[in-house]
Amino acid sequence: MPSKTRWGAVFVLVLAGVITAFQIGKAAIAVPVLQRELTLTLVAASWIVGAYGLIGAVAGLPAGILSSLLSAHVTLIAGLTVAGIGSLAGAFADSGAILIATRVLEGCGSLAASLAVPRLLRAVTAPKDLEPVLAVFAAHLPFGSVVMMLAGPYAMTFGWQALWLINGAIVLGYALVVARMQFDETATTQAAAPSVLSNLGAVLGAPGPVLLALAFGTYTFQYLALAGLLPALLVDRMGLSIAAAGTVSAIAVAANAVGNMSAGALLRFGVPVWSIMAGAFTFVGLAAVGIFSSAAPVMLVAILAAASLGLTGLVPGSIYAAAPRLAPTSAVLAIALGLINQVTNLGNLAGPTSMAFTVQALGWSGAPLLFAGVAIAGVTIALLLRAVLRRASHSG
Repeated sequence: MPSKTRWGAVFVLVLAGVITAFQIGKAAIAVPVLQRELTLTLVAASWIVGAYGLIGAVAGLPAGILSSLLSAHVTLIAGLTVAGIGSLAGAFADSGAILIATRVLEGCGSLAASLAVPRLLRAVTAPKDLEPVLAVFAAHLPFGSVVMMLAGPYAMTFGWQALWLINGAIVLGYALVVARMQFDETATTQAAAPSVLSNLGAVLGAPGPVLLALAFGTYTFQYLALAGLLPALLVDRMGLSIAAAGTVSAIAVAANAVGNMSAGALLRFGVPVWSIMAGAFTFVGLAAVGIFSSAAPVMLVAILAAASLGLTGLVPGSIYAAAPRLAPTSAVLAIALGLINQVTNLGNLAGPTSMAFTVQALGWSGAPLLFAGVAIAGVTIALLLRAVLRRASHSG
């Protein structure tokens, strides 16, 4: 790690994460339009949101192992290129099935980028700056989603296809920007096979990384279940326009970004990671009752959704800040991130789909049952993490 942070490189890398997150936000804001134009049910439309995480859900850990053997810079360029091609191809889809297939391609690129960026941030950031930098990077998902929820409705005045074409051009253009950058990856690549097996054992054999991965998966499950289908709730139940629904959703998701960036400050003040998680997931279960109440006005829904996403936004910031402590080398970090990405993408895949099935079966008023399950799972993981950290402190 360098003795001095390259802040220009940090900005470029964080923006790469934001641009990949555009691809999640564009699908969420387009759900009502896609339902109408492609004649899709809410469940089918939810797959367009969630399919982005399919490859990561199936192959996140193997991808992390492969990434530990490759240049993170090359991996990032390739990831952006694939994501851009997927978005351009999606603009020509004439059915939900074809669009879902192109979303899977986009997800391949996103997975590569999400594995590469934290490693490159580590290569350009001084040790004293690493935790706050990674906490800011954790906000790339809500930042990208906010931009799309605000700008997407205007791009879609030319059709949803225009939104896909614009995003494809942006991602491919940014791949060229990243290609012009230079990074010192002397100690980050070319691990021998025995070393890879040792690193894999170090990640899977320790409960800390596994619990962090489960916590991140639970977070992304509720994030995409709520943020991914919030525009549909506002349009379907409350009768808002796409633009108005995008604005309300953007405010809620912006609160998530604030939570991401606040996590580092809480950790520096000594607030334990497990308590941040337990408090956030408890609030998720309580807030869902009001968010999905048929009697709730738009203002109350917006406030509760923002509070819920804001508090749970503390979870990924905490995990990204804590992950390097559990990964002493870049190769181990890549594998740990692969595990976290696999479970995270399981959440990305299952969250919006589970939400859509719940709504289709029980109506929007049945959604709090799903979020009660999220709260129970999240608090349980937090308490298990507390026990692990206590044992580690006593043994140390």
